[in-house]
Amino acid sequence: MGESFLKDAIDRIVEMAAPKTYQIGPYTYASQELVLVDTAPSRPKDFCVDTLSGLVRIIKEEGARLDVKLLVQVEDQRHVAVWSDYLGDRVERARKYDRWRLYTAEADVPRITVGQYMDQQQAIIELQSLHNATPDRDYLLDLLSKIDVTQGVKSTDNGVTQEATVKTGVVLKDTVPVKPIVELQPFRTFLEVDQPVSKFLLRVDEHGRAGLFEADGGAWKLEAKRSIAAWLSTALAAEIEAGKVVVMI
Repeated sequence: MGESFLKDAIDRIVEMAAPKTYQIGPYTYASQELVLVDTAPSRPKDFCVDTLSGLVRIIKEEGARLDVKLLVQVEDQRHVAVWSDYLGDRVERARKYDRWRLYTAEADVPRITVGQYMDQQQAIIELQSLHNATPDRDYLLDLLSKIDVTQGVKSTDNGVTQEATVKTGVVLKDTVPVKPIVELQPFRTFLEVDQPVSKFLLRVDEHGRAGLFEADGGAWKLEAKRSIAAWLSTALAAEIEAGKVVVMI
């Protein structure tokens, strides 16, 4: 008798805990949220590299043999992603319109200081190590080497041009114009492609600190993406011709 009563109580609790649906007006509601539980991985884990050369190699060695078309998307100047096309009837119906993110490439390049002032030491180090040699880079290095920090920097700035007092000898000083716009070529994208040249607004404050501010509206990012896409299109020309790969921005 006691065991029968206990069994009936447990069955009743289980019944009450089971998911139910309720029709309220034109809408159907569920008493619980259902979560899909996969017994096995439904998609491959994406593989990440840090060079375009590495990305091309894995596409040629593995990706081109898969039963999918590969969509190589240049997401920005530092990231490239490789997606599958729609899977369609190659997988179960519940996932037939999925895409797989198979491979990614992330550029391992340093970030330059933009939009804030740097002391002479930091500015010189960054110009020497994070920028390609250009006439304007050499001009900046020469200007920074002449700035007299101990006596302060006398600056005249009308918003268009700027003049700074710099030392030309042990005690002699001279007032020289500071170029308002400089063209520099910092390392900001994958090293396999040419680094984009972009314009920077140059300012020197009263403490001798130099500041670089972007003056091209971010156009260099689009140029970098186009260069990456062009490089990939050349490296994957055979796969593109065979209809296995599409490169896009």
